[in-house]
Amino acid sequence: MRVPVTTTLRLARGALVAWPLGLFACHAGLSRDVGAPVAVVAAPTAAPIVERAEPGPITSLAVRGSVLVAGGVRGVRRWDVGGSDYETLGADEGLPGHGVTALGLDGARDIWVATDAGVGRFSPSAGGKETAAGTWKYHALGGLAGVTALAPTTNGHDVAAWAGGADGLFRSDGTSWTPVAGVSGVVVTSVDLDADGHSAWVGTRARGLFHVDGGQARQVPVGEDAAAFEDILGTALTAEGTRVAAARARDGARLVFLEEGDPQSFRAQPDVRFVRLVDSGKGAVLVAGPAGAERAYALRLLDVGEAPPPGGLRFVSVRSGMSSAHAHHRWVAVPLDLALPADEITAVAGGEGAVFAATARLGVARAAKGRADYLMGATLVGDAERLTVACATPSRCFAVTGGPRAWLTDGDVYREVAVGEADDATVLAVVADQAGTIYALSSEPKYTGLVITRLARAAKGGAAETASGDLWKSFHRVPLVMPFPGGPGLSFAAISPAGVLWVGLRAQTDSGDDVSAGALELDLASHRAVQHRATKQGEPRTPEMLPLPSALTDVMFEPPALWFSSLSGVSRWNQGELRTWGENEGIRSELVHGLARGAADTLWAATSEGLARYDGAAWRSFGGGGAAGEAAGEESIVACRAIARDAGGDLWVATSRG
Repeated sequence: MRVPVTTTLRLARGALVAWPLGLFACHAGLSRDVGAPVAVVAAPTAAPIVERAEPGPITSLAVRGSVLVAGGVRGVRRWDVGGSDYETLGADEGLPGHGVTALGLDGARDIWVATDAGVGRFSPSAGGKETAAGTWKYHALGGLAGVTALAPTTNGHDVAAWAGGADGLFRSDGTSWTPVAGVSGVVVTSVDLDADGHSAWVGTRARGLFHVDGGQARQVPVGEDAAAFEDILGTALTAEGTRVAAARARDGARLVFLEEGDPQSFRAQPDVRFVRLVDSGKGAVLVAGPAGAERAYALRLLDVGEAPPPGGLRFVSVRSGMSSAHAHHRWVAVPLDLALPADEITAVAGGEGAVFAATARLGVARAAKGRADYLMGATLVGDAERLTVACATPSRCFAVTGGPRAWLTDGDVYREVAVGEADDATVLAVVADQAGTIYALSSEPKYTGLVITRLARAAKGGAAETASGDLWKSFHRVPLVMPFPGGPGLSFAAISPAGVLWVGLRAQTDSGDDVSAGALELDLASHRAVQHRATKQGEPRTPEMLPLPSALTDVMFEPPALWFSSLSGVSRWNQGELRTWGENEGIRSELVHGLARGAADTLWAATSEGLARYDGAAWRSFGGGGAAGEAAGEESIVACRAIARDAGGDLWVATSRG
């Protein structure tokens, strides 16, 4: 039996959260003549939750001043880390290839990018502002392939950079690439600039460490045979001003302190895994630990007789017969009070006193006290505030997080797919009816209306299989009256078991603000549509148009009544009468984001100031951190963004705290 799955949930923390798809309950939909909906959530003990914000790993990071850039299969993402703005640079801006392999920022804040198609540089277009989307121009700098480390010079006047990879180290003067003598044909694993911007420390595989000035390279003694080092994982300056290199060696992780005239090599504790060593601008930061549980450490020299701090990583010298001058040297990695992402870390960058980490699934985060601070713009999530999912089978689901495209997933792998929309359209939502038929809603730039397509035939197999077997057909085009030019957005979409599609409509003002545009009610069998909206002065209302509140956020059906949540409270349309409850009726906040039925006589609302419940006679606030809630022994819940009920009758609430 095919079980359709469809849900609308708001997103929190910049990640898409998925339960194993075969464990979802069915959504009962919305209609005027069918029972209360059952929201889609998983049995809480059925299986572990998987979080994913990116369809693939972030492969590279670079930071300089307030600018941070990250690269992956989708191109480049750029942030001003002092704010929340970001922009994406990819194929539309001229970036060739199928994914970013290395990044760098030069002194002019130009973005150097390496892909499988070569190396190039993004710089602001003539007359454009560096931080304005759409003003960047890509300049190809040659077909150098296999680059995994990029280090542009910090001098904003000179165009130069080092690039390293499987074929060795190369230097560019802005027009061509020249091999660096001594490091040609050597696998380069890291390149870190000196403070002067004209020289660099180059780590290699099985060849140790080099110092490069211009086009000249010299090998740096590391205190033992360089071939013992498998990979150099970066160099940095400690707070004491000592240059240190981190490496993977045949017998474990190593730190090499490049003390003048006498490099010292230290071996880490058994089973310690090094990820990367970076310079945060306040000293060397070592990222180490098992995949998904990495920690950040500062390197410190212990005083004579001083015990290592709790949780620290201790190192012992690999040299025998150590001179008395260095017998007291005991380095330790001290845990920093910085939380890293709870996912496998794929790249690390440091600068201006901060440490940033990229991950395999969750995007990019700034290491922060208490919890990692994830940056906006993750590919699967972007700026989305809601998620819609519709499944053809438990392992073949379509997900939409705000467009412009839909994703096909088996719960782990995500692939961007078309759902029958036009090339320039934005996919708004996917939703399934009780029979399992999946519909996709989209908007087009030159059409003021809602475009609906239907999945006529789904390919067999999971998301890893190509989507070419899916057949989407045009279903209906619904013209709309919008308060401003342009296509619609939405706040919710669902289909009742009776086959009635309800859509909460949004519009954008001329200045780009998001405003309410009423709701659409569409009978999918007859194609009969009613747009419930505010009318202009003197414009007659049809008898079918309901006087619904503005800024709708959710809808729930209980015959003969319709319940709505909105940014003006909770409303019920019943037998020709609209009744609204707000702050005057006991709801702490009228900014209501969702509704769910608890027990038969209790209705719950998720508000910006906690939960509210209705017993059929009055509303009572629940939680929210107020004195009354604390006196009653209730848990403090603030800024509730969504609410849903699982098959066991338990309520799940998305809040600003998790």
